[in-house]
Amino acid sequence: MIRVLTCVAQQHDLRLVALSALICALGCFATVALMARVDRASSATSRALISAAVIFGGSIWSLHFVAMLAFLPGAHIAYDLNLTVASMVVATIGTLAALILWRRSSPSLLGIVLAGTVLALAITGMHYIGVGAMRASSFIFFDPSYVVASILISSMLSVLALARARSLGGLGRKIEVTGWLALAICGLHFTGMAAVTVAPIALPTDESYVLRSTSLALAVGVVSLVVLIAGLVAMTLQQHLSQRALLELDRMRLLSNLAHEVLFIHRDGRVLEVNQAGTRLFAMPVDQIIGKPVLDLFAQADAPALLRRTRCRSEDLRPEEFAIRTAVGTCVPVELSCRTIEFGGKPATAVALRDLTDRKRDEARIRHLALHDALTDLPNRYLLEQRFGPALDAAAIDGNSVAVICLDLDRFKAINDLYGHAAGDALLVQAAKRMLTELRPTDTLARVGGDEFVVVLTGARAPQQVAEIAGRLIAGLRRPFRIDDHRVEIGASAGIALYPADGSTAETLLRAADTALYRVKDEGRGAVRFFEASMDAQLQAVRQLEHELGGAIARDELRLFYQPIVNARTGEIETFEALIRWQHPQRGFVSPNEFIPVAEQANLIGQIGEWVIDTACAAATAWPQPWRVSVNVSPTQFRQSDVPAAVAAALARHNLDPARLVVEITESVFIQDAAKAVKVLTDLRGLGVRLALDDFGTGYSSLSYLQQFRFDKIKVDQSFVRRLGQHADTLAIVRAIVNLGHNLGLQVTVEGVETVEQLSILRELHCEQMQGYLFARPGPTLAVSEMDQARLRALFTLPLMRVSA
Repeated sequence: MIRVLTCVAQQHDLRLVALSALICALGCFATVALMARVDRASSATSRALISAAVIFGGSIWSLHFVAMLAFLPGAHIAYDLNLTVASMVVATIGTLAALILWRRSSPSLLGIVLAGTVLALAITGMHYIGVGAMRASSFIFFDPSYVVASILISSMLSVLALARARSLGGLGRKIEVTGWLALAICGLHFTGMAAVTVAPIALPTDESYVLRSTSLALAVGVVSLVVLIAGLVAMTLQQHLSQRALLELDRMRLLSNLAHEVLFIHRDGRVLEVNQAGTRLFAMPVDQIIGKPVLDLFAQADAPALLRRTRCRSEDLRPEEFAIRTAVGTCVPVELSCRTIEFGGKPATAVALRDLTDRKRDEARIRHLALHDALTDLPNRYLLEQRFGPALDAAAIDGNSVAVICLDLDRFKAINDLYGHAAGDALLVQAAKRMLTELRPTDTLARVGGDEFVVVLTGARAPQQVAEIAGRLIAGLRRPFRIDDHRVEIGASAGIALYPADGSTAETLLRAADTALYRVKDEGRGAVRFFEASMDAQLQAVRQLEHELGGAIARDELRLFYQPIVNARTGEIETFEALIRWQHPQRGFVSPNEFIPVAEQANLIGQIGEWVIDTACAAATAWPQPWRVSVNVSPTQFRQSDVPAAVAAALARHNLDPARLVVEITESVFIQDAAKAVKVLTDLRGLGVRLALDDFGTGYSSLSYLQQFRFDKIKVDQSFVRRLGQHADTLAIVRAIVNLGHNLGLQVTVEGVETVEQLSILRELHCEQMQGYLFARPGPTLAVSEMDQARLRALFTLPLMRVSA
């Protein structure tokens, strides 16, 4: 080291040594700047590599020969032209080879060592070829130990420089690498010059291939000028690129902050940059996120999947759902997308996180709505089935029982019609809450229809316990409700089926419980019934009847029978009542008492009622005398169909005088909506038809109905007539009804007259019309022959029977 320093201090012009070092430093900095550009590019940039190699080779060559001009050996020195040129070529080509190895082998340590060694050999080759080009007036000797030392110094420093050049993102790193390269060149040169010993001899002066010091100075000056210019250009380019990089970074940050999604960039598993959305989502400031391991931002369970993504190409990756961890420890679902980008001169990964909290909440809400009733928030039929199956499976394994209760609200439709659908909805919500209070959390209460509910009771429970629970449910629903300042009272009916006694599947159990409920409703509602095997057969028979009744009109199976209504003084026929019969192909004639309730429940009564009206009007137009025809309209038909429109259409179609048609209704049409019933009756009265109140005396408020609407006649129910002569109070009731009708100016028709004794009693009461088996049974044809009419007149010539009440 002392010899090297002595060589520099005593055998060199220090001014030229400083100049050579400056030229070397500028050339090395220009080379490093070009290396940074080559490293930043994603594809090979041959032009940049060649430029870097030329500048670095020129820097080595300029330093060498400026330092050689500064060398004062005490002898005249010239230089061989061919070797001088060859030294520059070796430096340039060797540098290019080293840079190519450095780029392709990074970040492999072995590749860095190989590239640094090649670069050191390029520097060494240039130096010793340049020394060998000296033609001095003396002999030149080399100290082998210093030669080897110079090569080792250059190799170590070159390897170190290229190792540190793997990341040239900042100016500080560029200056550091520039220093190591300059030391590699200077260290080799001056250590190598310390190895040179010069012995004076005569210098030949006539050789044309010898380059004199003056010519060499000119060449070195030109090359040095090029190196200086390259260094200045490199510094300017570096400043420009730095400013542009900062502007691009600021623009990227601005754009990323405008995004709603979280954007962050990471390299080697650590965060480099994050936008403002990321600080909000992670609930931590930027300085705490930058530098943090990426895996620390996510839930621990997601680590394997995140590591798997790092082993895949970004083009092959699809968005995936993960959970991030916020500063407060909560997990937030996100959708992760990533792409490989260039950031700060190096490949990095850009990650976009989309907060899925709102979407997950919406999806959960959608799933809830799909599985629950929107009004009461109870499980719907679909969720009931999902819970029912596992409950049965668990019961089969444990040997426990499962009970199913089908529950139907009574009089709910009346509340809906009276107070409106909003009140009906409020009633359903309150009813659901009441029922839930009677059940355990493990039980299921589901709404499966308008006012239909299903309860599934799990666990081992005796039938008595199930009946007790059903009873509590019904009792709770019987208590008054308060709906919009209205006191509302309803009831409920329940049918129960038990697993495994009544079925082994959800479908069979629900059908069994529904069958038991059907029986309760058929028997009057407001009670609890367990399923019995006989119920199923009866229900199937009813449903079969319902199915067959649906096509009875199309198959021409319905018939009208006519029963005469006679004048109570003369016996003359005045009206025929049309009575429907169903002529079943296998069962024969089916009673109206059997199929009319089925028609009402199956919503077939409107269609059948219109057929009755139309057929009766058609038949009346063909009768030999203008007798009236009387048709019955059921309460269900009266409420569900447009009776005035059907009557008007039939009258017009068959050109029947409206006065010949009598429409009979019962008192029950007034029960649900008296105002609507009065309006319909008024419309019928406007058509000109006659109106009769049938089964008078059997309802709850018969007298009030006579006040609400004026009928043409009332018909005394046959239940009173059957007891005439047996109970004195019955005669008093019938007499009171007849007198009431007369006082109101109404015709009175008495039904169910079957004996002469009944006829004699009723004639004394002076009612206007009679009807019954005594006069004629209902038949498909009219009993109006002379003999039939004579028989009727003869009945009214018998002496009266004196009666008293």
